Amino acid sequence: MRERGGEILERTEVSGIRDLGSAGVAVTTSGGQLRADVAVVATGAWLDPLVRPFGVRVPVQAGRGYSFSVPAEGAPTRPTYLAAQKVVCTPLGEGRVRVAGMMELAPADRPVDPRRIQAIIAAARPLLRGIDWEARTDTWVGARPCTPDGLPLVGPTGSPRVYVNGGHGMWGVALGPLSGRLLAEAIATGTSPAELAPLHPLR
Repeated sequence: MRERGGEILERTEVSGIRDLGSAGVAVTTSGGQLRADVAVVATGAWLDPLVRPFGVRVPVQAGRGYSFSVPAEGAPTRPTYLAAQKVVCTPLGEGRVRVAGMMELAPADRPVDPRRIQAIIAAARPLLRGIDWEARTDTWVGARPCTPDGLPLVGPTGSPRVYVNGGHGMWGVALGPLSGRLLAEAIATGTSPAELAPLHPLR
């Protein structure tokens, strides 16, 4: 992006967007106000407060997943999904494995709930040997942006200058670039690709 002349503002919080009509949009951030022709809101589980003023009523709920790493003798040599337990184990090398799971519906910014970590351990322990469960490090919780119908929100809002690209659930890394390309095409040409019809933010 930077190579193409774009600018990335790190550690900058966006608190609001205003439609200025023919003058474009004004984006209020912790670093001051930004002006642009259009705004694309792609803030994951934090979409709702920014897009609701523009008519988006489909809620985006944080579906939080937990993970941690542990030392393991004889750990899986490749990513392993324990289907019944809904736990994923990913080898990190050097005798460590990353263990992940859970779908917790809770506010995105809520701290780690230790009970969720213990639930993952209880589910995985009977199937995995040689793991020191008490030597956990890098405990983490991440908020997946989920919608009630499981479909992302990609397209225009009630403002012709404010667009949405979010709500991909657990598939954001895989589908985000594709939906971003389709949305960019819609913004640039004024014609929305047919693939985006079921994903309209005002559905």
